[in-house]
Amino acid sequence: MNMMGFKRADGRIGIRNHVAVIYTVECAHHVADTISRGVPGTEVFGFAGCYQDTYAFRMLVELGRHPNVAGVLIVRLGCESTDVNALAAQIAVSGKPVELIAIQEAGGSLASIELGKTIAARMIRDAERHRRVPIGLGDLIIGVECGGSDATSGLSANPAAGWAVDRLIEQGATVIFSELPELLGCNDYLLSRAAGEAVKARLTDGLKRARALGNALRTFAVSAGNEEGGLTTIEEKSLGALCKAGTKPISGILKPAQRPELPGLYILDKVGLLDSSSLTLYEENDSDGLVTLLASGAQLLLFTTGRGSVVGSVVAPVVKICGNPQTAVKMADNIDINAGGIIEGTDTIEDVGAELLKLIQRVAAGERTKAERLGHKEYAIPYKPGRACDMYTS
Repeated sequence: MNMMGFKRADGRIGIRNHVAVIYTVECAHHVADTISRGVPGTEVFGFAGCYQDTYAFRMLVELGRHPNVAGVLIVRLGCESTDVNALAAQIAVSGKPVELIAIQEAGGSLASIELGKTIAARMIRDAERHRRVPIGLGDLIIGVECGGSDATSGLSANPAAGWAVDRLIEQGATVIFSELPELLGCNDYLLSRAAGEAVKARLTDGLKRARALGNALRTFAVSAGNEEGGLTTIEEKSLGALCKAGTKPISGILKPAQRPELPGLYILDKVGLLDSSSLTLYEENDSDGLVTLLASGAQLLLFTTGRGSVVGSVVAPVVKICGNPQTAVKMADNIDINAGGIIEGTDTIEDVGAELLKLIQRVAAGERTKAERLGHKEYAIPYKPGRACDMYTS
């Protein structure tokens, strides 16, 4: 298939051509959202907190630099503690245009909205002039997430996604999967796939912190919905979740907002780091999971489910793969790939994986996913205190 993408000033490849409207405090959220709703082609996101947060700041920088973003309009109130000028400057390093509105200086909500619409519309017109270039699967970074899992997930949707992941990596693509707390019980399998001792050591450390987090939260990533869907233990859920990562070696470990340096398979470690006194307590959710994959550069997201999910995301399209044939029928409006034929015996894992691979190519070429058509843009950047924002430095 002839795939075309947008080559950015920093050399990265985008498969969408959005203008981002970023708010820097909850007080600016309504103005930013109103600007975005008035200008098609824009994506609104931001950080609600009034106080500076290292984790959120770095996430906003990387989302602003995202290859699916052509330009950035930042909307601030004017008295938040986030260093908005530094945010604009760091996003601008990517070579894309960045403009800033301060509501207190612009004259309030109405004046800021009108000014913002004018700026955003101009950025959209400029973005439409960006030349598209031929791209291949090797230009893609794919994020893989699961949510609303049930007993079918590990038998159908996740293995089919894993089949496609293997083919993507063979074609030179980069794939990132995450959810260390949902991989407990797979320790030996994960470690056997580590590409070297350094990766194995980081995996071991990450699994140790994930277990400590589960003990501290008194839950091991098995929800009531998982149990109702037939999953009984974290080990059972984990074995199914690991299937979506295929069979290739794990090339490296990333922390949130770190990008992979080379093609291959990566795991995103979102669990806070242990220090001498505490573990950062934070329970993950699907929206946060997708945003962290975006901040590591994923231009397209795969989301497997059994119970069903409506989740979409800002900036990048989300492809929904459902493993439960009954759910896929009931939630047909939300599901892109019905993997339920594997359960019913009418399709093989390879059949559904090949269908998914073709859809990935079409979406990369511009076809909209169900979540995009419906306007689903679930999104969250929470405060993550302590050392949740620490990054690997070697």
